[in-house]
Amino acid sequence: MKFNKVKQKKISDIIYEQLREKIISSELSPDEKLPPERELAAMMSVSRPSLREALHRLEDQGLLEQIQGDGTYVRSIAASSVDKAFEEFFKHDDALLHLMEVRKILETWAARTAAERATDKELHTMEEYLKEMKQALDNKEVGHVPDANFHNTISYATHNFLLIHLMNSIYEWIEKVSYEVRSRLFKDNDKFANLYNQHVAVFEAMQGQNPDAAYDAMLAHMDYIISEIKLIQKSK
Repeated sequence: MKFNKVKQKKISDIIYEQLREKIISSELSPDEKLPPERELAAMMSVSRPSLREALHRLEDQGLLEQIQGDGTYVRSIAASSVDKAFEEFFKHDDALLHLMEVRKILETWAARTAAERATDKELHTMEEYLKEMKQALDNKEVGHVPDANFHNTISYATHNFLLIHLMNSIYEWIEKVSYEVRSRLFKDNDKFANLYNQHVAVFEAMQGQNPDAAYDAMLAHMDYIISEIKLIQKSK
């Protein structure tokens, strides 16, 4: 009978595995800043050299980024490969429509999946962004930031690591679409209210854990945005 020798793990390996799991599970979000090295070492009850070794390993793998004079951040695995390409892509006239076609695929799936997986905390966050959107509606403000944040929270509620990173990498473009559409509609109170109600329908379906209804509500919302972008482009 043969047995494999049991090897004791290095402290740095244990630290690495814990941090890696938090990144992969999205408990640590893309672009989230880690506590300072001294503080993080104290939180984990480890030495700073062991922590530093684990951090360097995660940095080498592209999961963390250390910015001189600032700190250590969780790195979006999608951002570095698409940032420059996106800059060129969005110079194209049809860029926003192409983005919306991709969003339509990703976000309808995300809404369906979030309806099954969203935590109470994530639902509460979505509800807070809805309140901000309602306030923008009442005050006749554009309200594009809470709109984009609402959609971003849905991606987090899927608990799908790759989708979260993909959506995070295009966040600024989602915010741009939101601004383009909302700045056109916010003077038309009926249309602006319709936009708000679409978000409410998505939220209520997810809150009610109804995946099909969440999918349908998000699909209706995406189609509405696409139709408005086409009208914007025709008027230019």
